[in-house]
Amino acid sequence: MTKESLIKADFYTSIILITFGVLAAVMAFQMPGFGGDDQNPYSSPGLLPGILGCLISILGLVMFVRSIVRTKGHLGISANGFKTVFTDTGTYRILATITICVLYVVLLGKLFFPILTFLFIFGFIVFFEYDLKMMFKEQIKKLIIALIVAIVGSVAIWLVFTYLFLVRLP
Repeated sequence: MTKESLIKADFYTSIILITFGVLAAVMAFQMPGFGGDDQNPYSSPGLLPGILGCLISILGLVMFVRSIVRTKGHLGISANGFKTVFTDTGTYRILATITICVLYVVLLGKLFFPILTFLFIFGFIVFFEYDLKMMFKEQIKKLIIALIVAIVGSVAIWLVFTYLFLVRLP
C-alpha cells in the first residue's frame, strides 16, 4: 500500500473506532451497578469496558485528526475509493468479526452461557477457516478441530468464571 492509501485507511478506520468506542462506553455505563445503594462504584461491571470505550474513542479521534493533518484536509475521498475500501477482503473480515461479536452480545442472557459460547467459538472458527471452494470431505478435519476447540473453550471459560472468579454468568 502506498502512503496515501494508508492515510485514507487511517481516516476510515478512525471513524469506525470513534463510533465503536462511543457505543461501547455508552453501553458500559448503562450497565447495572453504577450509583447503587451501598455499592462501591469501582466494583461496577461496566467500569473497565466504559474506560476502554472512552480510550478507543480518544485514540480514534487522534487518528482522525492525524489523517486530516497529514493530507492538509485534502483526503481525496471519492465514491470509487470508498467502494474500494468496503470491497476489500480485510474490511469484509473485520465487518464479519464485528457482526459475530455483536450477535454474541445480543444473545448473551437469552441462551445458556456455555452453549452460546460454544456456538460463538465454533461459528467463528468455521467462518474463517472453512473454504467453500474445497470439497466437504477434505475439510472434515477442520470441522472436528473447530468442534473440539469450541467444546473445550466454552467449558473452560464457564468453569473458570463460575468457580475461580465466582462470577455468576447468564
